[in-house]
Amino acid sequence: MNEKRRQIIEKLLEKINSGEVVTGDRLLPERQLAEAIGETRPVVREGLIALEAMGVLDIRDRQGIYLSSSEENEAKMMLHKVRGWPADMLSRVMEVRQIIEPLATAIAAVRRDDKDLAKMRECLRNLAELVDEPGEAAARESLIWNTTLHTVIVESAENAYLSRIYEGIHTVIEHSLSLMRIGTAPEKEGGPRSVYHDHLRLFERIEARDSAGAELCAEEHLRHSINAMVTLGQIVPASDLFGQKLIGQARLL
Repeated sequence: MNEKRRQIIEKLLEKINSGEVVTGDRLLPERQLAEAIGETRPVVREGLIALEAMGVLDIRDRQGIYLSSSEENEAKMMLHKVRGWPADMLSRVMEVRQIIEPLATAIAAVRRDDKDLAKMRECLRNLAELVDEPGEAAARESLIWNTTLHTVIVESAENAYLSRIYEGIHTVIEHSLSLMRIGTAPEKEGGPRSVYHDHLRLFERIEARDSAGAELCAEEHLRHSINAMVTLGQIVPASDLFGQKLIGQARLL
């Protein structure tokens, strides 16, 4: 994320949190938002799109800009408390990811719309900017866009119950994914460059409405992450359900 975009997002969040630009659950019109933060409308629009991709806002065609439901935001806050769970929990959660993500991605390839694709492109654009940036700050920011991309993909499957389950999964693994990015060489499995190219291939299959290809790409991406996490000692080898041919395409061979 470039510095200008970061500043716009921070300004918008400050105004939102203060209640200065919010009436009920609806934000002021774009023109008034631009006046409130002292920026042009195109610049503000870019920040709004980024906040929608992060799940903070819901931009509704011809209706306005709304905060995500308070119920969802409350759930996200509650889910952050599970970060203190034991290390074994991460292995179990990665098992659940292997069960859920490939099929959810296959469904998303069929049900996604242009708005979903726009959100995914925004995530990929920010991830591309962070690929070669070192340090913990870049790792944390990359994690935000990584999580947002996967959440958008699952939400594209248009199943609210699945989205809520997945929300909890990523809350548990956020910290470990950040450490994986720092502790893995960029070009190796789980490294930022490898992960970015996994995401890009995944997006291309979703964009092409290639359900089977999207499922395979999601499985391959998870395999890379699992291998990296096992190498770093974050999860136990027994949690690699793909490798044991318990699930995934390999079980059919």
